[in-house]
Amino acid sequence: MTKPLSVGIIGTGFGRTVHAPIFQMHPGFQVKSIASVHRQRTGDRTWNGIPYYRNWRDMLDSEQLDLVSIVSAPVHHYEMTMLVLQSGYHVLTEKPLGMNTEQTLQMLRESERLDRQAFVNFQWRWTPIRLRIKQILMGKELGDIQHIKYYGSFSGYSVLTESYRGWEARSENGGGFLFAVGSHMVDSLLWWMGEEIAEVYGDMRTQIPSYNGDAGIEIRDADDAFIFTGRFKGGATLVVDVFFPGVRGRGWTLEIYGTKGTLIMRNDHTLECSFGGAFESINIDPFHPPANLEAPTVHYYNGFYQMVDGIYHSLTGNTPIIDLPTFADGHKAQAVLDAVRLSSETHSRINIDYGSLP
Repeated sequence: MTKPLSVGIIGTGFGRTVHAPIFQMHPGFQVKSIASVHRQRTGDRTWNGIPYYRNWRDMLDSEQLDLVSIVSAPVHHYEMTMLVLQSGYHVLTEKPLGMNTEQTLQMLRESERLDRQAFVNFQWRWTPIRLRIKQILMGKELGDIQHIKYYGSFSGYSVLTESYRGWEARSENGGGFLFAVGSHMVDSLLWWMGEEIAEVYGDMRTQIPSYNGDAGIEIRDADDAFIFTGRFKGGATLVVDVFFPGVRGRGWTLEIYGTKGTLIMRNDHTLECSFGGAFESINIDPFHPPANLEAPTVHYYNGFYQMVDGIYHSLTGNTPIIDLPTFADGHKAQAVLDAVRLSSETHSRINIDYGSLP
């Protein structure tokens, strides 16, 4: 095997607990360094034997890397991504790609100008059950798609009323559930359908707007619930609904209605289809994580390991990997998120502007 590609990771939270260990499991990558987003005050110079930098800019200046994985709050994505690209490295940026489409379009154009491969971490695409849904839709097994309902409700009331949320509570930092999970949902919808969403009408809510703890009052303006309706360019309609602050939620449900059949996915674990008769289970080939993998890494292994593998083959084979989410995908998802936010602010239906893509 050729020499492993060198990876630097910016982010000592999710980057340390999920990105780093899964990159380390792949034989084609070597995690060379990890850097803090906020210059943490620590005397540590290594993490699990990996060189550690308090300043992420120092890592870019000091290391020779093939790929940098950016795992920070969305408010930092633009600055970090642009500097990574200008430092000559390929990049994987967490979702959502940026704070708005002005940023994401510039990021996309910069990656094209510098001829650097640029990926956004829509890892949900790579889970076996979602890949199976893609196959079903591509094969026209459901016929022409008429309508999609995608919704989730969660038992988040105690979390929101008993603890601080930090940057996730502030919209100026890219917090809120539209960005956190809505970005994944929008990308999946665009990817499954293979066409753009034309218009949306949205409503974003902050049901628990504050928390008063030992450190004082935290005022929140980021959404903890959102809903939007819309229409694809081909005419199919959609409803997306997420409610986090429930005392008791029921998890995820996806319903896809076509002219030949109906598909239902529950909690990314079960998949059923009906072609006029009773719903029947669809078998999914499992992708088992290593037996010794611990939380939280184990929860992300199925999607993220295959994402990492796709990036490796794309970087070493000079061949685009089908379904590997790039900055173009991140920008399109951002355009939908921006339209939902604008719709919620103006109480009006918004036609989505994807801009002029490279």
